[in-house]
Amino acid sequence: MTSGEKAAKTRQANALKLCRQWNTLYPIGTPVTVELDSGEIVSTSTRSDAQMLGAEPSRNDSGHTAVIWLKEFPACYALSRVRPKGGTPHA
Repeated sequence: MTSGEKAAKTRQANALKLCRQWNTLYPIGTPVTVELDSGEIVSTSTRSDAQMLGAEPSRNDSGHTAVIWLKEFPACYALSRVRPKGGTPHA
């Protein structure tokens, strides 16, 4: 395994761990803020558990990015851009 492949596996494992931690702490419907592409911070709530984007179980691939679906948004957002209300502020 190359160093690049090892780094990708580490990122994937960290993202999967982040999903598991989020799902343990925050149920669907949790009030959150999300940082939009414009930098604007918007209040909403979750409408799914955190999950791995790009997961392909038939290839034993657990995905590449931790994401979550939010109310009032048609697409998912990277979990790194979402904070529970009252949690750590966006950087």
